[in-house]
Amino acid sequence: MIPPRIESGTLCRSSLIFTRSISTSFSLPVNKTLEILKATNANFEGLFTNNAINQLWFQRGQQLVQNLNQHLAQTNNGLLSDSNNINNNTSSTSDNGNELFHIHKNATNLYNLQFFFENIRQLEQQPQEIIPSGSEVLLQTPKDQFKNVPSDKELVDWIEHSFGSIQELRNLIINSAKGIKGDGTVWLVAESTMSENYLSKSNFSSPLFHNLAIVNTYNGGRIDDSERSGQLRRMKSVLQQQQQQNEEEQDKSTENKQKHNNSTSEFELGSVEQAELETAFHNKRLVPALAIDVSPRNYLIIMVHTVNNNI
Repeated sequence: MIPPRIESGTLCRSSLIFTRSISTSFSLPVNKTLEILKATNANFEGLFTNNAINQLWFQRGQQLVQNLNQHLAQTNNGLLSDSNNINNNTSSTSDNGNELFHIHKNATNLYNLQFFFENIRQLEQQPQEIIPSGSEVLLQTPKDQFKNVPSDKELVDWIEHSFGSIQELRNLIINSAKGIKGDGTVWLVAESTMSENYLSKSNFSSPLFHNLAIVNTYNGGRIDDSERSGQLRRMKSVLQQQQQQNEEEQDKSTENKQKHNNSTSEFELGSVEQAELETAFHNKRLVPALAIDVSPRNYLIIMVHTVNNNI
């Protein structure tokens, strides 16, 4: 997520010690479309006003970059022995108060923000005037037809294979967005049904992505199945520890009996839940294809600037 900017090597008498340092000076990624809109004081037709773009992208993005640089500078004076720690230690940052937590959170929010704005496009034609509906609309049967249907036949076939229909994908995106009550993003991702271990042993040079799926992330969350697998295992471990403590308080003898009953032989099969926790997300990849930022700030800013423009 955060590529190293500076690499250096130090030669000692006994061995060559290679250290990788991360620059503590990052800048907001350049989005040419938004830069042009800012320079021409134009709106993002069909979605954002110029003021909304300024707040959602330029101001918020700059604040995330500033926070990221600040926390990088405060973490070991901006030097990390391995830049991959930012990604590899993600699973422990939120639970253990790791010093990389703020780096991960700001970097992930910046990545999600950038991905969202790179996905959207302006309307090629003037937006139609929205006419408020009357009470009689409540008694009408909703229509399944909508105008912005994908034109790529292969994409349509892939969507229908994964979700059954384009309408179902649309419903899933809308309902998933409504289910997020705070800051969050709805993702359309391509998922591999084959593990990377299997692919590495086969003749395929890259993973095969068979299905599309809808995934929600919250706050500083990112698309990473290996992280999800670790979180599930840790949550299960925490719940088991709490259960054991409760059993100790109630009856020590009952606890011992319960442990004996739960013990399984190496020749016995585990539960379906255990199998899912161990294998469901093992070595598989999710590649984000679409991101929709459904955070409340977006609706609020759009509403405020729309009302101001109409006054």
